[in-house]
Amino acid sequence: MVDARGNRIQWAPLAAHHAETTRRARQAMVELVRAGYQIGPPPYGYRALRIRVTDPSGHSKLRAVLVPDWQTAAVVKQIFTWRADHGMTFAVIAARLNSDPHQYPAPVPNGRWTAKGVRRVVTNVKYTGRQVWARTVAGRPAPIEQWVTSAPKVHEPLVDERTFHRAQPGAAEGPSGAADSADSPPSAA
Repeated sequence: MVDARGNRIQWAPLAAHHAETTRRARQAMVELVRAGYQIGPPPYGYRALRIRVTDPSGHSKLRAVLVPDWQTAAVVKQIFTWRADHGMTFAVIAARLNSDPHQYPAPVPNGRWTAKGVRRVVTNVKYTGRQVWARTVAGRPAPIEQWVTSAPKVHEPLVDERTFHRAQPGAAEGPSGAADSADSPPSAA
């Protein structure tokens, strides 16, 4: 293969450059997560607060940290209460949330809660006050041991660790003792 000037493309140096750039970008992401900064849009129940931080070399940068959005944070807490304390399935919780959209606004404007959306809330570790990244690799769930996490309580938790674990799929079942299909083991996504 040749470039626009007719020169042969040197694939080995290009591949080495790509590998090094990828490694450096991953390391930067790991450092941001471990420092407690938010990467990407905030999860339901939080908003991103932009703050200015100065790195050791004196350069000033904007970073995002999570702070509770009090209206939607109350919804997240209610979801965990229904799941952990009352053993409700994701589908039952979604139906309850949809019964009063003013009190329990859906994650998307003019949208509706689904069992999958409730499951996404219940399985998100960020609600315990930790930042987490790399829960998936190539679109597939990664083992928990491979996740990149911050120290505890880098932002205000919306749920304690004990409640979070009690609410996880398989930890709580509906009153009949049978979980619905959305209650299968967490995908870590």
